[in-house]
Amino acid sequence: MNEIKNIGIIGSGKMGSDLFNYLSDFNFHLIWFTRNIEHQESLKKTFRKKIKRQLKHGIISQEVFDLKNKYRITNTLNDFADCHLIIESVPELLEIKVEIFKTLENIIKPACVLASNSSSILPSEISTDLKSNNRFIGLHFFYPIAFKNIIEVISSDFTDDLTIEKSKLFLDEIKRFYIIQDERNAFILNRFLLQIQIKAYELMKKYELNFMQLDRIAKEMIPEFGLFEMMDHVGHHTMHSAIMNYSRMDSDKSKYQALLNELQKRKSNSENNLFYNLEKEIGEVSKDKKKIILDELEQIVKIYLQFYLEEYQINLYTLKKGLEEFCGLNL
Repeated sequence: MNEIKNIGIIGSGKMGSDLFNYLSDFNFHLIWFTRNIEHQESLKKTFRKKIKRQLKHGIISQEVFDLKNKYRITNTLNDFADCHLIIESVPELLEIKVEIFKTLENIIKPACVLASNSSSILPSEISTDLKSNNRFIGLHFFYPIAFKNIIEVISSDFTDDLTIEKSKLFLDEIKRFYIIQDERNAFILNRFLLQIQIKAYELMKKYELNFMQLDRIAKEMIPEFGLFEMMDHVGHHTMHSAIMNYSRMDSDKSKYQALLNELQKRKSNSENNLFYNLEKEIGEVSKDKKKIILDELEQIVKIYLQFYLEEYQINLYTLKKGLEEFCGLNL
């Protein structure tokens, strides 16, 4: 089996940058793509400054510095010709992803693995029209990568066994825990959390709370982030698109509608539309009400844990480990 040594990363946003920085701590030859020429120069300067500082303080050796100094930051996909693995991390817009991979098909070598870091678009949706769809796979990393030791490995009906095995070997090399999924149980961690968010929204309306009050209560169960705080952080437009994609994977689509309607109203960059309004008083919630809400949230967790285990036949340890790494939910 061919080794993965030359890795291309497409996208210079938050996740693409995090992926590049994480992989730069391993013995790979990296090439990083950004469309923006000005951003390209800025990324180069920042990275060169970082590795020079690491060399100066003895964090890396001269040998490692020389390797990292050869990393390329480019604005042309033609530079990806010698890659063994390419990971795309661009915005969740299907047409952009499809365009990128169609372009890459005419550049890469036959053995190159193509991967998308998408958190909600299925591999088959991106790769259906690709000649190389057997070498296409989903590798869904969670941000920040260094602190979220979990990857969702998602294959389509097109993906061949060799591509899956190469992906697993790569993730073993970079010391990441992973869940093997097909398109039926794809994005299972986000979809599990979404069931809790849907219930939390329902409880917030029922008990006439605000989003921050509900999040404070829910953090007793999910400590990593607030359920609605997370949506503000990801962005309401992105969350709306993702939930629409997840709803298509579920036979019961009606349960998503209330939260989708709420996000539709708030799909804007304006801070006034965020769930969190830090200028307002949060207000106290009675102990009795807190207990009722926590009990109901814990009940929905139990229901969906059992349902997902039976419906998707996911290993119990794997699912629990994934949820703990993703959001701190300790089952």
